[in-house]
Amino acid sequence: MENPVENKMVTVLGIGGAGCRVLRGFVGSPAAASLRLLAVDTDRRGLEGLNLPEGSTLLAGARWRGGRGCGGNVLDGQRALAHERAALERMLAGTSMLLVVGGLGGGTASGGVSVVLSVARKLEIPTLFLVTLPFTLEGHSKRKTAEETVKNELLGLADAVLCLPNDLLFSILDSTTPLSEAFRLADREFSRTVLALTAVLRHGNLLAADFNNFVALLKRKKSYCSIGVGLVESTEVNGRIEAAMEQLLHSPLLGGADKLGEADAVVFSLLGGPELSIGETKAALELAGRYVKPGAELIIGASTGEEWSGMLQLTAVTIRFDAETVTVEAMRKETSRMPRRGRAAAGAADGASTQLELFPLLEPLSKGIMEKTMPVLWNGEDLDIPTFKRRNAAVDNGKLVGE
Repeated sequence: MENPVENKMVTVLGIGGAGCRVLRGFVGSPAAASLRLLAVDTDRRGLEGLNLPEGSTLLAGARWRGGRGCGGNVLDGQRALAHERAALERMLAGTSMLLVVGGLGGGTASGGVSVVLSVARKLEIPTLFLVTLPFTLEGHSKRKTAEETVKNELLGLADAVLCLPNDLLFSILDSTTPLSEAFRLADREFSRTVLALTAVLRHGNLLAADFNNFVALLKRKKSYCSIGVGLVESTEVNGRIEAAMEQLLHSPLLGGADKLGEADAVVFSLLGGPELSIGETKAALELAGRYVKPGAELIIGASTGEEWSGMLQLTAVTIRFDAETVTVEAMRKETSRMPRRGRAAAGAADGASTQLELFPLLEPLSKGIMEKTMPVLWNGEDLDIPTFKRRNAAVDNGKLVGE
């Protein structure tokens, strides 16, 4: 299958403070030279020192926010980006694929991703969101904001969404690691992963990973990911695959080697210079595959380029699907294959177990205007939710099969 973004303009857009820090991690990387980098923030300080070409940065809402940021206010972030729709359209013009990176839970990224997505859809740009979720220690409100952004703003409309929990840092780094060092390592690994994904999607000249593979894997599915990166600078073939794998398994954002074995899907990418052979590629991916459980879905890409001469980078993105969204997706597919039953058919089958009863359609339990009020609980049930939804009761709409 032809890669839709091969040799075309791939844009990485960093939104908010975390997104801009990811772009800073590209400084000095030869692989970033072929990417178009854009940065959007409401805080002037986030854009300082990026050294991007003119027209590649956008201080959103500058006239009324004054470059002071949103203070964690999601609505202010959304308004700021909404006022810049025309500027965003100009910045994204000519893009063949868009990768949006940022940290959710604050104001700019959480409020602005929906605006960026809306503009990308208007311009018909395939878009992948790679976003981080807040540390648990940052409080429930930030985590809730991030979760609601993913669920309400991204999942239903974005081509693909990957969520990276920041708490993964706690599982691999020593407790005495300075906080500044932990964030520096996280930003570095995040930046390397973005470069690996874009390189393979853009021109996987050994093994190509099509963007459509990501869409088919992640569409409408809430997922959590972890990332491992192993980078070795050596032209000696012997031992560098093993050294890269060792670094990957100890990456601060992987969360331990067990993450590979627990994943529902894994994206492996291998980048190297002209000296990288197909045999070495095969050995690297076979070694990585030993850590993956049987039945896990794999997306594999490998690429070589002059800019990677003397270097080899092995990257793994592990993906675990949220149990709730997987169940809903499975039930939706199951019910879509079932025949419609009218009143006449229901009467004929009275007292018998039916497929529809065995597989009720799972729907979100909405409280409507009572969503943000204190719940009224009785015997473990929320009385603000209609009874037929709480008890999953089938409602006869009075229509016959042929209607």
